Amino acid sequence: MRPQSPEVYRRRRLVALVLLVLVVAILVGLVAWIVSLFRPAGDDQASGTGAGGTPSVTALASPAGADGTGGAAAPGAPTEEPPPTGAASDPASPSAADGSLSAGACQPGDLVISAATDRQSYPEGENPVLELRVDNTGNEPCQANLGTSQQVFTVYSGSDRIFSTQDCQVDGEDAMMEISPDQQERSRFTWPRVRSAPDCAEVGSEPRSGTYRLEVSLGELNAQPVSFTLQ
Repeated sequence: MRPQSPEVYRRRRLVALVLLVLVVAILVGLVAWIVSLFRPAGDDQASGTGAGGTPSVTALASPAGADGTGGAAAPGAPTEEPPPTGAASDPASPSAADGSLSAGACQPGDLVISAATDRQSYPEGENPVLELRVDNTGNEPCQANLGTSQQVFTVYSGSDRIFSTQDCQVDGEDAMMEISPDQQERSRFTWPRVRSAPDCAEVGSEPRSGTYRLEVSLGELNAQPVSFTLQ
């Protein structure tokens, strides 16, 4: 038999090495896929709501928490979303963290807050997204505490107090922010259609279909309530 050249052996070794690398890559991918099947559901909380969830409202300044929250976890955890407008969404904006806030404190009448929902009516199984909006209606930029320590979302049905983020929130955070005139900051909270009680007491009943009223406050400021419907 005619001996094969060294070049043939080198090519064979190269092909064998490439096949080995491909086999290892496939095995690694297979193991990762199998592990992901057994990962706890709480590891992928895209909505920011915990299992069981504790109401903990997102600061308007977008601090991170459990899900990026300012509280612990119990019935109805908040949605963690960065505000769509304002200094909170701009890394270069002034912040209390780097000491670059230069404006004076907001005076009474400078800030106006409002309540809103992302929809007017929610079909069964869809959770309402509640909003607290803050506008600077003054003529100059000013500073205000827009943190979770100041925010309260409360849901009523008639005179029945159904839910409040105050009930289970733990260690609300302060977040001093500078707000320019005509600028709006927003905090969103996804309500998982559950009841709550003061001191996070256990509540057995669940909200039924019907019309509900959202009230929000920021410190001493209160907004006009807005209505929405659960189907």
